[in-house]
Amino acid sequence: MLERERHRLILKLVDEHSIISMAQLVELLSASDATIRRDINALAEQGQLRRIRGGAEAIRPRHEARLVGVPFNLSLGFNAPQKRAIARAAAKLIEAGDSIIIGGGSTTFGMVEFLPPTDLDILTNSFPIAAKLVETSRNRITLPGGTYYREQQIILSPFDGDASENFSASKLFTGCLGINRLGVMETDPLIARAQTRLLKRADKVIVMADASKLRKRSSMIVCGLERIAVLVTDDGAAAADLEIYRSAGIEVIVAPVLEEEGLTRSA
Repeated sequence: MLERERHRLILKLVDEHSIISMAQLVELLSASDATIRRDINALAEQGQLRRIRGGAEAIRPRHEARLVGVPFNLSLGFNAPQKRAIARAAAKLIEAGDSIIIGGGSTTFGMVEFLPPTDLDILTNSFPIAAKLVETSRNRITLPGGTYYREQQIILSPFDGDASENFSASKLFTGCLGINRLGVMETDPLIARAQTRLLKRADKVIVMADASKLRKRSSMIVCGLERIAVLVTDDGAAAADLEIYRSAGIEVIVAPVLEEEGLTRSA
């Protein structure tokens, strides 16, 4: 990733979260500690953010609650061709009459285009997914209830007893910040807690992760590899990376990126 692009993303994340740590920036931007430290120092010298111990702070901090992670609209632009290929392949796993859960995220959002127009019961905590499904299909849509987080465009609740507690799904489709030998990873505790609740409501867990997320580490494990039935990734994934998941008994589906989706791989 070019320095100018990193600086733009750092300023965007600092503005959204008010305060963000070095560790979070390293994870979210897939850069080294030294690189992020140089970026923060440069932006602080330009007066665009305030350098603090262990991270950075916005010049004019907000007071609204924020989640750790890349904002949804920003994430849509990362590896877009790969995400679309993954979404198409994942949608083929759905059968008529299925009851499914679709977790929030830019990769799962791509599934909407490929879903059957009727005969599905769908629970989602994604506001954009729900809105698009209402617009383009006659499937039954259920929202879990909770607080709407604008940046991730996701509905989350810290409490048990929301609508998901009474929903039974044959399949859960979920994205992730990363996946490795330890399992599915996230950075925000509220997102991790919500994902854990949804896992309990589904028979089969299908993880949708582009090649950049394989082997990626974070601070929180949502579930171990033994809970995952299927991993859907793109054809940029290395054979050695895929063997990790096949050895764990996971069915691996490699989705080809079609020419019309763009052959240029995003940074």
